[in-house]
Amino acid sequence: MAAEWRDVTLEEVARELTVGYVGPMVSEYVEEGVPFLRSLNVEPLRINKNDLKYITPAFHQRIQKSRLSPGDVVIVRTGKPGACAVVPTWLADANCSDLVIVRCGDELDNRFLAYYINTVAAGHVAAHLVGAVQQHFNVGSARTLRLSLPPLTEQRAISAVLGA
Repeated sequence: MAAEWRDVTLEEVARELTVGYVGPMVSEYVEEGVPFLRSLNVEPLRINKNDLKYITPAFHQRIQKSRLSPGDVVIVRTGKPGACAVVPTWLADANCSDLVIVRCGDELDNRFLAYYINTVAAGHVAAHLVGAVQQHFNVGSARTLRLSLPPLTEQRAISAVLGA
């Protein structure tokens, strides 16, 4: 079984790797609108709704690069670097700040990736933190993350067993 596993980089099996909006935000928050994830909302394998912020649809349209869809994988850059979760279906249209966003390709299961980053890849994340005052994990380091990638059916079976 393990003979079928391949050694790949995340960049090779992701459809897209990008980063959430980086810039001043306080003036953009509103009481209701488009859900806006921040680092404190992403925990290992789950999205925490506590202190979830919202932005206007107009601002959401201006920052399309950081738009989230269910199934995207988000990784914390600053705060608890490497904490990772899959965007759930209840966030049908959302956006984010300062998170690495991974859109999986056809060979990569999003739940397997989230489990892998939260456990196996913790050493890679720790070794690639940058910044003197506040350390963060950047999208360039995410691109070079090496994975031992089983076939897709096996990834899904692993995720199901682990509840990822």
